Amino acid sequence: MRKLFAALALVALTACAIVQAPQDTVFAARSAQNVALRAAVEYKHLAPCSAAVKQPCSDKEVVAQLQKADVVADKALEAAETAVRTPGFGTDVINSAVTAAKAALGAFQAIVAVIGRK
Repeated sequence: MRKLFAALALVALTACAIVQAPQDTVFAARSAQNVALRAAVEYKHLAPCSAAVKQPCSDKEVVAQLQKADVVADKALEAAETAVRTPGFGTDVINSAVTAAKAALGAFQAIVAVIGRK
């Protein structure tokens, strides 16, 4: 699982380090979301934490946070994808959608990064 978190960090750093066109930024963000989602699913499939089950285990509250953050990131990425694919959307709309998607993805990745340290 640690290798997966290392890959997540690498994807996130690569996506942020390169100045890209909005379309490329959105598609790189979608890829980063897929990496984070894979880690989140692996975490969810761990045995639930209890007095009898020690780390690594999954906390139901953390799983709920992961699911909520993924839904928000997914909706924001869908909106950003629509914005960059639809002719006629202005630069301000596209930039706002891309910024919102990156922020939502960042929140999801932050939660995934925390579970990677456990």
